Amino acid sequence: MNAHNDSALYWEKRAREFAGRRDGLAAVCSYGMPEFYNRAIGLCQQRALRRWVRCPAGAPQSSGLRALDVGCGVGRWSLQLAQCGYDVTGVDLSPYMVEQARKRAATLGVPCAFAVEDVRYLDLGQQFDLILCVTVLQHVRDPDEAAGALRRLATHLAPGGMLVALEAAPSGTCHRCNTPFFTARSLDWYRGALRGAGLDLVSIGGVDPMPCKTWLLPHYRRLPRALAWGSLALATAVSFPIDLVLGGLMPRRSWHKVLAARHAAEGPV
Repeated sequence: MNAHNDSALYWEKRAREFAGRRDGLAAVCSYGMPEFYNRAIGLCQQRALRRWVRCPAGAPQSSGLRALDVGCGVGRWSLQLAQCGYDVTGVDLSPYMVEQARKRAATLGVPCAFAVEDVRYLDLGQQFDLILCVTVLQHVRDPDEAAGALRRLATHLAPGGMLVALEAAPSGTCHRCNTPFFTARSLDWYRGALRGAGLDLVSIGGVDPMPCKTWLLPHYRRLPRALAWGSLALATAVSFPIDLVLGGLMPRRSWHKVLAARHAAEGPV
């Protein structure tokens, strides 16, 4: 079985187990982890992305701007952008994720287009003013394929548009949390890959500067259940307030970062 099929089966299994439960956070944040932990991750991501996932002037009327949500999962970012007036396309590798996103959009009466696509081979034939890529590239294990995915995204970025990626991008090296389906690549790797895609990195935002989860997660699933949950609850209680309040002020210390890039020669934000 090739890497593409392995990845597709992994995400489909993950989606079918958790995408239909509550907000679907256990499917799109940390796979199958307790609700309190994934909700903390979700809130920190919301805070970290608030500069980019916001309503343009004139919203909620149609803004005339197009947004692409890559790895849309259950549609949490797609729906927010659509409610702000963007013309949204969401894509995901998992058919069940896409099915859930369509159901949620229909329930809210929010117009969004969703499709099953692989970021490594993306070819939608259109360009977007905003491309949002949240914890997607960190799951493309092969570095050449991940760099190729960034080049694909660059071809979908309209002139003057912005690519915003929230990914595990430590300032140094941090491999202890890597798995067969997850790789934390350094900030320098992202700088080089963006440059290779013809994009300039114009903004770096922080998400989670507290290191508690990177210390605990490599051991979490080997611990007895009660000890694992207790340790995770303690780590979350310590980390969450600091990550939520100070994460944006500490990008260099953050394990995940928000990387905003635009076509080279278009200048700063």
